[in-house]
Amino acid sequence: MYHTAEMLDAMARVAPDLLAWTTVCVVDSPGPDTSAAIAEWLRRFECVQIAACADAHDVREPDRRRLRTLDAADLADPLAFARIVASLLLPDGVLVQDVHLSTLRFIPADRWWESIYVAATIRGLFADHRPAVRFVSNKRGYTATFGRDLMDAGFDPREVMDKSELETVIVPSLVRDLEARLPLELVTSEHPAPTPIAAHDASRQDLERRLDLVEWDVSGRVELSGRLLTAPVTFRPGSNEATTWQRLIVERIEDGTGVPVLEVGQRLADAGAERAELSNLAARHVHALRSRLANPGAIATVNHAYRLDSTVAVGRVRRRSGSYLRQPPVSRLPQTNPAE
Repeated sequence: MYHTAEMLDAMARVAPDLLAWTTVCVVDSPGPDTSAAIAEWLRRFECVQIAACADAHDVREPDRRRLRTLDAADLADPLAFARIVASLLLPDGVLVQDVHLSTLRFIPADRWWESIYVAATIRGLFADHRPAVRFVSNKRGYTATFGRDLMDAGFDPREVMDKSELETVIVPSLVRDLEARLPLELVTSEHPAPTPIAAHDASRQDLERRLDLVEWDVSGRVELSGRLLTAPVTFRPGSNEATTWQRLIVERIEDGTGVPVLEVGQRLADAGAERAELSNLAARHVHALRSRLANPGAIATVNHAYRLDSTVAVGRVRRRSGSYLRQPPVSRLPQTNPAE
């Protein structure tokens, strides 16, 4: 757990946004020291989720939602442990494993390197879009047997990262993995906090099966898809219909009051148009939007505003802006003239 605390501290310094997508699986035996460490991590790292054999009553009430309680059966054998860890990973996610998991009771102490097969099992539980596996260790001079076992399990022993290089190697490597494997961010009406997702077709198809409307703005154009549409639609960015769909989806995600009828009309009308004309233009415009839906009633007019029905599940997908990795600080030393 000491090394885990070091990892979390390094992430907080170098890539704090990464903590929101991090789950720590604690395999140490339950006890006062373990419980105290878990409670401290949940308090200090406000976004981290922890899975452990721990009593929720040892954790502050606001932090309990981020504690996933394990029981002895979850740590009883390699397959049970692999299943619980796989359940904590996103498809295309990243698994970081210490090659010396002496706390795993089902791994013989004199054959600690067999823990690498746990990672292989976890990866194999994903039919498609398997997670990346990254090993860390503070050992030197791996035995030939360990190197062969790593290769037999499908891993390259040269990629094992040294735990002494947390900030310079390990955390930046995890950032590169996450940004390459999960480059998009999703917000939904059920989960308005951004969630990283993959950019491949399988990820898209999964979203379109789960959500009624999904707005995609990832390729220089606005696309609308989902269960409610009779067919996917592509718009020019900034077009009136794209803008209205985007506003409706934002209002639904934020549980807002809707898009005012007059706001829509003003966007469509010439300057100086009367209120009645604004309302008529907006009504015709929204009628065209409703015609795209399998259920036109999904767009309602409530208190002089258009809004999506509260039963409509929506999502927005964007490319993540910026890196999870903090930029190195800019030197504040005064500039000098090289000639002086």
